[in-house]
Amino acid sequence: MRPKTSKHHIVHYGRDWTSSPQGIYIREQPTLIPRLEQDVHDYTHKVAPGVPLLGPHALLRIAADFEPGADTMESLDNLLFSIYKAAEHPRAHSIERNVGHLAIQALLLQRDAITGNVVQ
Repeated sequence: MRPKTSKHHIVHYGRDWTSSPQGIYIREQPTLIPRLEQDVHDYTHKVAPGVPLLGPHALLRIAADFEPGADTMESLDNLLFSIYKAAEHPRAHSIERNVGHLAIQALLLQRDAITGNVVQ
């Protein structure tokens, strides 16, 4: 018998990330919604907090820079880099910078949990 699987939105929570077109664009990228075995999905939510929503200026920069990859891990790496670039932008406020780094930490915790566990 095959294990139960479910779709995991890497960029969660939906209520936060669907409040702007840029957030929706990022959250709804198909390669950022991998299928995971249910126990891996549950574990991921247990060890990784939701990705904090970034401010409107950072979201604009991220959405403009982010290029979805060919698979989940490539897309996740591209998203991490886009968030880093937005957080380190010369015009980013120190709070935006801090929230960006928190978002990166949350995504890295997920990355560790889902690496090698995406169901094709």
